[in-house]
Amino acid sequence: MKKLILILFTIFIAGKCFCQSTYTLPLPEKWGTEKISFPISFAPKIPYTGTEELRFTPGWSDVNSDEYWSYTFLWFIDGAPKVSSDILQLHFAAYFDGLFKTNNKTRPAGEDGFTKVQVKKVKAVSNDNESYEATISTLNFVTGKPITLLARIHVRNYPDKGHSALLFELSPKPYNQEVWQKLDAVVDGFRF
Repeated sequence: MKKLILILFTIFIAGKCFCQSTYTLPLPEKWGTEKISFPISFAPKIPYTGTEELRFTPGWSDVNSDEYWSYTFLWFIDGAPKVSSDILQLHFAAYFDGLFKTNNKTRPAGEDGFTKVQVKKVKAVSNDNESYEATISTLNFVTGKPITLLARIHVRNYPDKGHSALLFELSPKPYNQEVWQKLDAVVDGFRF
């Protein structure tokens, strides 16, 4: 009897391990990718548990490209944290200040928190629980020069699965430019 209970327990545990939910985030051909675990080393104040997964357009680092500094990333996080314009504003400021400081040894003169962010809630797009748009004025960690990024944020909660997905699209290009269609395609292809 003990042997049977041990076997059933082992099957149950193995089933739990193999049935863990996974997500899919498209990786278009020639796009770059990176994966980081929370807490994010350069932004430890962002209080989530989970994974950040990034997708960089092929022209991300080419200053002459229409895709320059255009990318998308996913925060696949445990639970269903409260998200608001104010919270996203704080997270973006911590994220981009930390990103610059980690990658660029020079510090902006007299400035501790130099990233300025404006976030507004917009009508939720399909598949989103909430949608936001943002303007992020920060420093390009490659050049050290100011850069302004537009952002779209998609909040998707999956309470029955114990996770949330925050999908971000960023580019210095206006929303009517073709690069946004490419970023949208990655977000639209997310599955969980």
